[in-house]
Amino acid sequence: VRSVLTSIFLWSYYTLWKMSKQDGECELLTASDGEAINEASDREASNPDWDGFAAGALSKLPSRRCTLVASAAAAVGSVLLLSGRLSFLETAAVEASRPLRGGRDSLVGLSNKKNVSKDAYLVEEDDGLCAASGASCQKSQCCQEPGMQCYTKDNYWAQCMESCIPGPNVRDQVSPMPWACEKLGPRTPGKPQECTGDGEDCSETKCCKIGGTQCFRKNKFWSACRASCEPGPDLTSTSNESWECTALGPRTMGAAPWVSQQCAHGGEDCRFKKCCAEAGHQCYSQSSGYAQCRPSCTKGEKVMPYDPPWECDEIGERTPAFENPKVSHAGMVADWVPKQCSAAGESCMESKCCFEVGAKCVKKDENWAACRVNCDQTPDPNDGNKSWSCEQIGPQSWGLAVKGWPSLYCFSLYMPSSYEGGLLKSILQANGGIFQCDGYDVYAAEDDFLGTTKDGIDVKPVQIPKIAVGVSQDGTAGNAKLFMAVWDKVIAGGRFRNYDWTIKVDPDAVLIAWRIRDHMRPHLGQTVYVVNCNKFPGSPNFPMMYGAVEIFSQSAMIQYALNSWKCGQQLPWGAWGEDYYMTHCMDFIGVGRIGDFGVLGDNECTGANCADTYTASFHPFKDVGSWMQCWGQATAPR
Repeated sequence: VRSVLTSIFLWSYYTLWKMSKQDGECELLTASDGEAINEASDREASNPDWDGFAAGALSKLPSRRCTLVASAAAAVGSVLLLSGRLSFLETAAVEASRPLRGGRDSLVGLSNKKNVSKDAYLVEEDDGLCAASGASCQKSQCCQEPGMQCYTKDNYWAQCMESCIPGPNVRDQVSPMPWACEKLGPRTPGKPQECTGDGEDCSETKCCKIGGTQCFRKNKFWSACRASCEPGPDLTSTSNESWECTALGPRTMGAAPWVSQQCAHGGEDCRFKKCCAEAGHQCYSQSSGYAQCRPSCTKGEKVMPYDPPWECDEIGERTPAFENPKVSHAGMVADWVPKQCSAAGESCMESKCCFEVGAKCVKKDENWAACRVNCDQTPDPNDGNKSWSCEQIGPQSWGLAVKGWPSLYCFSLYMPSSYEGGLLKSILQANGGIFQCDGYDVYAAEDDFLGTTKDGIDVKPVQIPKIAVGVSQDGTAGNAKLFMAVWDKVIAGGRFRNYDWTIKVDPDAVLIAWRIRDHMRPHLGQTVYVVNCNKFPGSPNFPMMYGAVEIFSQSAMIQYALNSWKCGQQLPWGAWGEDYYMTHCMDFIGVGRIGDFGVLGDNECTGANCADTYTASFHPFKDVGSWMQCWGQATAPR
């Protein structure tokens, strides 16, 4: 038997060597190779003839490819067979492929890395050594770490864990197939390592309780568990102290990617899937005939009076956070950010943080750093051909989201001597409308003082030139030239760069800022403006953007800043209304459209129902009484 098996392995080794000669090079194992071995193992894992399994795996490899995993397996296998260690090789043949199916130290994490040594592809389980974290414990049936127990997934894989619940393991990063959770061998004496929770110092433990987080060093006095970390100040922290962001210890494994697709959602009965798609949820039984994924459960509770009481028995595991090491540029920023970070053109050597959406503080040299969205190291002819080092010394900004996220910059043009002046003063005192946006401005051709906001900001209009308004081609105000001057002021002021969305709001429009955020959140990062009215679906001019509430993404505003001169010179805007002009200008300079007819309920379009909890603004309400009545209806607790 030994002679036959030796011949098989030597033949395999020779064949692969010959293939490498034909191919001209040996390549590292790729993700597709791993999938091929997995497929072979699924088909032949039940076959006790291990050499049949190995041959099946090899047959699935792409033709004319010399893979290090197969070469190493054949070479080591030949040596081991010749030395008579058959018992080891039988296990090694299976175990060499099993890491592809899970484990922190598996090939799942190695397949996309470059310059990995060939030894990484042959996972051995040493005789007489207990299994380390992430390794197979099927043969040793013991674990190195205190408090750990060897549990089986199936006949071919077992791993050391603190506990195991039969069924799908939401931390199994590759396979949703259920775990048997049979114990192999004794539990290692001692207590499992106690990792650090949220808000605690992890300098000593170097590990985190919450899935998807990792211990990062702030300074020599403090480290904390975070999903991600960028050197410099943390824009969400109450303190502006900088973080080193050195990783201490491994990332705690979060929920596997398949969980969000294959586990139970919402009100779905989770008795059969035994896992929950949403992070932080656990499958709880209400009765023997129904279970649901919930964040928590109180035994005996009833959601509705006629419901049967909840038993609250746990089914399966609680879903941890999804592992996402990518830095998340989202959420509200701390109060100190708009006071202490740097604007475009300012030095950020000390602040190490920026206002502008997408900007990072980067160094030119040891004496100067500035906020830039992009940094080019080529010599700058406008700066004496000097180059930037482009070393990033602070986190990427996601704007001045001080009241909500995504951030909004809102402005209104008004006539102080008309009804608009008194209306805006009342809106300011009610802390409503545009004053709920993260940033706001008012524009007027006359001097005025609206008052002091709840933020402590004195509001005076930005002055614009007086421009006569005619009649447009559709009988409305021919105010394109007037608003072109206003948009020029907006661009010159540059504040739009510090917010995700810029919104022009008529004074008589009732704006619900937090609903606007909900509507716009799915479109972050897109170069778009919003068409908000489709009053005449068959008309070539519809859908279009009605001027009561006009919404533009930050990148759309940058496009307008760069190209608005083209619209002024090449479009026949003389008899146009402002909204008609902006619609056609945005189309002309290549800004994309999104249709959202829920951002505005307008009686000039299809109607305004202030009690509609989905619609984000309403128009027109020209007197204080009707405006406040609509505001009250729209914002009343539901």
